[in-house]
Amino acid sequence: MEDHSTQSKVPFISKLAYGMGDVGCNFSWMFVGNFLMIFYTDVFGIGMGAVATLMLLSRFWDAINDPVIGSLSDRTRTRWGRYRPWLLFAAPLTALVLVLTFWAHPHWSQTNKVIYMSVTYCLLVLGYTCVNIPYGTLCGAMTQNTNERAQINTSRSVSAMIAIGIINIITIPLIEGLGGGNPQQGYLLIAILYGAIFAACHIFCFAKTKEVIEVPVAPKIPLKVQLRVVLKNKPYLLALLGQVLFGFILYGRNADLLYYFTYVEKDMALFTYYSMAIIIPSIIGAACFPKVFEWTSNKGWSASIFALGTGVTMFAMFFFSPVSSPVPFYIFAALSQFFFSGFNTAIYAIIPDCVEYGEWCTGVRNDGFQYAFISLGNKIGMALGTSLLALSLGLAGYEANAEQNESVLSIMRHSFSTIPGILWVLTAFVLFFYKLDRRSYNRILRIIKYRFLKRKRHLREYDVVALGELLVDFNTLHSNDYDSVVYESNPGGAPCNVLAMLSNLKKRTAFIGKIGDDFLGEALKQRLVQMNISIEGLSKDKNRNTTLVFLSDRKTYPHQYIFYRNRTADMNLDEGDVDADMLSRTRIFHFGSVSLTHKKCRKATRKAIRAARSKHRLISFDPNYRPTLWLREEEARKWMLYGCSVCDILKIEESELAFITQQTTVADGVAYLQKNYKIKLILVTFGQERSQAFMGNRTVKQDAIPNDQKIDTTGAGAAFLGCCLAYILEQGMELSDEQLQEMLFRANVAAMLKTTRKGAIRAMPTKEELENYIQQFGQ
Repeated sequence: MEDHSTQSKVPFISKLAYGMGDVGCNFSWMFVGNFLMIFYTDVFGIGMGAVATLMLLSRFWDAINDPVIGSLSDRTRTRWGRYRPWLLFAAPLTALVLVLTFWAHPHWSQTNKVIYMSVTYCLLVLGYTCVNIPYGTLCGAMTQNTNERAQINTSRSVSAMIAIGIINIITIPLIEGLGGGNPQQGYLLIAILYGAIFAACHIFCFAKTKEVIEVPVAPKIPLKVQLRVVLKNKPYLLALLGQVLFGFILYGRNADLLYYFTYVEKDMALFTYYSMAIIIPSIIGAACFPKVFEWTSNKGWSASIFALGTGVTMFAMFFFSPVSSPVPFYIFAALSQFFFSGFNTAIYAIIPDCVEYGEWCTGVRNDGFQYAFISLGNKIGMALGTSLLALSLGLAGYEANAEQNESVLSIMRHSFSTIPGILWVLTAFVLFFYKLDRRSYNRILRIIKYRFLKRKRHLREYDVVALGELLVDFNTLHSNDYDSVVYESNPGGAPCNVLAMLSNLKKRTAFIGKIGDDFLGEALKQRLVQMNISIEGLSKDKNRNTTLVFLSDRKTYPHQYIFYRNRTADMNLDEGDVDADMLSRTRIFHFGSVSLTHKKCRKATRKAIRAARSKHRLISFDPNYRPTLWLREEEARKWMLYGCSVCDILKIEESELAFITQQTTVADGVAYLQKNYKIKLILVTFGQERSQAFMGNRTVKQDAIPNDQKIDTTGAGAAFLGCCLAYILEQGMELSDEQLQEMLFRANVAAMLKTTRKGAIRAMPTKEELENYIQQFGQ
């Protein structure tokens, strides 16, 4: 399942540009979050009650414009994509409004101040929404590779942490330096500078990113339908609740920072030192997210771990002071910022995955609308956090630029440490229930791709899909003695051997299995591609190696296989790796018993069988019994009988038939299977002697083809079965005795030709070789 959106690497410059977008966002919004409230109360001269009311009521404005902007961005269609144009056009206008917002008029009446504050703030919120929602949604349009998304969001978070650190360090000195003792002028000039940075960063982000996710043009989706989509998306609802808590904690505490250092610690300059102490931990924390995600395979759990760490360390800061106990204070400050930065990366990395989950369970993709609700949730949290802080301070008797009473100071202290600490622990608890892990996401992505390709009529149909092991056979090439043995590597694996024969007979085939993410696995993958066997269902395991098999020199140890299959990739095939839709696009599904040896791959095999049976596909089974792969003979017999119970076509060797049925004769063994299971066709092979077909009460025999050029019998049974399946694909299952005879003859010829060359997959005879032999020697 390799395509541009899911497998291609996003260029480094694009990741950097996306990160710069959040640099711009923070030079606007973090500046607003950290400094606007104290600007309103201490510079503009607006009462704390009016500020609290604005912060709360403005969220009703957000409730209108956030979903509208999100929906509009989803329906935008330009040569630049859906989301990037918003960065180009909305960022400069928002920068202008940022300047107007920080243009103080302290000599105005209180009424005019409140009106000016309300208008400029609401316009700023609208402008920021027009930039931030498309920007946040853009990540999901750049790639569908969950690892690449994690890296993109890491770039975003690292860039954001650097920007936040710079803003917090330089803003207060700039206010004093640019203002020359006039804070009104200082704030205005800083707003001009930060507005220019905001616009430049987003224009750069527009220029160096690219949207690659192709979304079909859809009609306008009614609001109630979009809301229904959101309510059905459980991972998204958890992420939304996490964002509400995140906004409440972050912006409430950020609004308190300057008040805390100014009035509790009596020195506003400490805010700069505090910001310097946490900037490096911020960068490290953001960079650690991919490692934590690699460990958990769950972005929600990663966020939960970071939130818990943030809460514990932030609560501990209550017991220390930057003045009286600076060392433990700054240690816990650094630790809390480290964990916070990791959380900030994780919580935004969740969102694109939730969008795909919603598309999977509802069929509706509305990236912008869903990101708008995430933004709204964050802003609601921000409104509650900042307005409750302002309201509490106002009720406690806060007076700007004056000594504060003990109640006000207590609120400032607890808003800095204990309250956010407890809420961070609550956030960790909420996100612990996030269940969309990497495996589930990859399965969902395959289904989405299938649906999309089906709409575009690009899906492949197959004659045979096989599931099982793809491995490397090491054949003995030369052996003088036990100290000098030369082996030749050949691609193999019984199910793939069958597919190779079918592919050579011009049949459309596909393989479902897992290989190691190593050079051997890559070589096997390329061999399948060369054989025209589809790798749609092939996956790689980064943590396990490709399976190996050593085949003895049959002169010394006749027909001995030594498997190196302890915790190898094919054993790790699981249900999430099986795309059930593939089984609806094939005529025959084939499997063997090697994929039934262990619990995980057994579950994957049974899932594929259920999918094939639900679509009434023919099922083929070859036990291909390898005793050393089973812990006990009883278990091997049990699961091979299971294979017999679900198949329509059974290919089995004489010795395997005796082992499975515990019968002494072939006739009794076949009778046992026919009595207990509904197998339509049983094909029994007798090595170099003959083959035999049993269909109902009819029996047909065919002698083996004489062969004095035999080199390697590996894969001969697969060549036989592949030829039989090809015949059934052409003639159907209602075969006469004459047709059964012809099928067995052709299959025997294919098996004989295979034994004249070494290897398996690449040694299968071609259709031309088969037809030439039959034409030359006849039946």
